[in-house]
Amino acid sequence: MRNTFIKLWVLLVAAVLSTNVMAQSANVLRYPINIDPEHLNPFTADTIAISRILSNVYEGLLGYDPRTGDIVPQLAESYTITEDEAGRQVYTFNLRRGVLFHNLASVPLEKREVTAEDILWNYMTALSGDEGISVQAGTLDAILGAAAYTAGEADTVEGLEVVDDYTFKITLEQPDRLFAINGMIAIASPEAYERLGDAFNSTPVGTGPFQFVEWLREDRLVLERNPDYYEASLPLVDGIRFINYADPNTALLDYREGNLDFLFAFPSGQLNAIKAEFPNDFNEKPGLHLRYWGFNMNNGFFAENPLVRQAFAHALDTVTAWDILAEGARFPATLGILPPSMPASNPSVTYSFDLARAAELLAEAGFPNGEGMPEVKISLLAAIASEPQVVLWQQALESLGVKVVFDVQDGSTYWNSIVQDDAMIFINGWAAGLVDPSDVFDFLILEGRGSMRYNNPAVNELLRAARVEMDEAAREALYQQAHDLVMADVPMIPSAYSKVLWLQKPYIEGFEPGGGGTHTARLKFVSINR
Repeated sequence: MRNTFIKLWVLLVAAVLSTNVMAQSANVLRYPINIDPEHLNPFTADTIAISRILSNVYEGLLGYDPRTGDIVPQLAESYTITEDEAGRQVYTFNLRRGVLFHNLASVPLEKREVTAEDILWNYMTALSGDEGISVQAGTLDAILGAAAYTAGEADTVEGLEVVDDYTFKITLEQPDRLFAINGMIAIASPEAYERLGDAFNSTPVGTGPFQFVEWLREDRLVLERNPDYYEASLPLVDGIRFINYADPNTALLDYREGNLDFLFAFPSGQLNAIKAEFPNDFNEKPGLHLRYWGFNMNNGFFAENPLVRQAFAHALDTVTAWDILAEGARFPATLGILPPSMPASNPSVTYSFDLARAAELLAEAGFPNGEGMPEVKISLLAAIASEPQVVLWQQALESLGVKVVFDVQDGSTYWNSIVQDDAMIFINGWAAGLVDPSDVFDFLILEGRGSMRYNNPAVNELLRAARVEMDEAAREALYQQAHDLVMADVPMIPSAYSKVLWLQKPYIEGFEPGGGGTHTARLKFVSINR
C-alpha cells in the first residue's frame, strides 16, 4: 500500500510540475475558446469544440490539408488504391515505423510502437453499433462487411485486414472517391482506452504532435509538445493553453492587454471598431459555413406549399442584413446552398430580395396579403436569435400580411424540437470541412438526412452518382443538376456564407486555417517569433 501511495504521489507531482512549466513558458500558444468540449473521446466526437482539441492529439492513417485540399501522410507513410478480383477498391496503407503512443505523466504506459493491429482495433471500435461507444459507424459503412458488423450480424469485418505489422488493408464494398478523407479515423492507444475506462473521455492518448496535460472545465485545457513525435522538428511550440472565455468582451480585453495570442470571437457590434484598432492583426478569408432558414419538408403547411416557400425566400434581404446591419460579419447568400468556393455553387434558380414578387407568389398560392395563412412559428436558437436578419425578415413578412411568432430555445431543447412534426421554420447552419459539394449535400439533402427532412428521389440519384464519379467535369455537372433541383424546390433559404475572421499577434507565424474555420489550422506548424 505504501509503494502504491508513493507512486501516485510521484505522478501527481510530475503532472503539477509539467503544468507549472507550461504556464511559465513563453513558447506556449495562448488560444481562446468560447465553449468547452463536451468530452475528449475521439470515437464519440461530433462537434467543432471537440475536434479543435483532438486534432492536435490524434492522427489518422492519412490527413487532410484544409488550405490546399491535399491528402497528406500521417501514420501511413504511403498508400495505394487498387482493385481486387471482384472489382472492389482496396486501400493498402504502409505504416511509418517507430511511431509511439503518448506516455503521459498521468497515464504512464510502456512506450510502444503503433502497429497494424492497433489500426484494426481502432476501426473495429469505431464500427461499434453502440453509439455510447462510437458515433462513427455511419461514415465507415462503405467498408466491406462493416454494416453487418455494426448491426451485430457478424463478429469480424471482411474489409479490414492486417497484412503484417506495418501494412494494413481496407477493402470497400463500393467505390468512394472521398474515403481517403472521410474514412480516416483518429488512432488511439488501446491500452489507455482499456485502463482508463470512463476517464478516457477526459484523458486522450494518441500519437499526435501534442499530448494531454490537464483539463479544468470552464477554465483551461493544456497540451504539451510530444517529445516522441515522428517529425522531430515539430511542433514548433512547447504547448497550447486553451483558455475558456464565456464572454467575448473579456477575451477582447485579454487580447488587448497581451494575454492572448489569438482572438476568434468578436463582441456583437464591435467588428468594425476591432478592425480599426488592430489593422495589422486582423485576418479574413472566405469560409465554408452556411447559415440558412429551413422548412419542415416532412409534413405540414410549408411542405405542401412550394409557392409560399418561394415567397418567403424573396422576403429575406440578406444583403442589408449581413453587409450593413451585421457590419459584414458574413457574406450574404445571394446564390445557393453551396459556399461560392465550391464547384456547382451557382444554381440556375436564385431568390433575390423582392417584396413585390413575394406578394405575387402568396396571391398565386391562394393567400393574398397573407389572408388564410396559419400563424407562422419560426424556431430560433437563443445564441443567434439577436442576428439582424431575424428582425429584418420579421418586418418583411409582416408587411406581406404574414403573422409571425418566434419560439426561442437554448441548445438543450432546440435541436430536437426542429425535427418534430409541429416545426415550421427554423434557423440552422452547416460547417463543411471539404471544398467539395458532397460535404454539404450528403449531410443536408441526401435521403432526407438534414433537419428539413427533404427527400427528393431525383436529387438523391444525382448525388449518389456524383459521389462515385471520378471525372471532375462529369461530377460537377451532376452536382449542378442536383443544386438546380434543390433550389427550385426551396427546402431551405440560404442566408449567409461565413467569413473566417480572427486576430493574431504579429509575432505568430504559420497559423493558416482553411475555409472550414479557424479550428482547422494545423497548430504543429505555428511558431512564436517575438
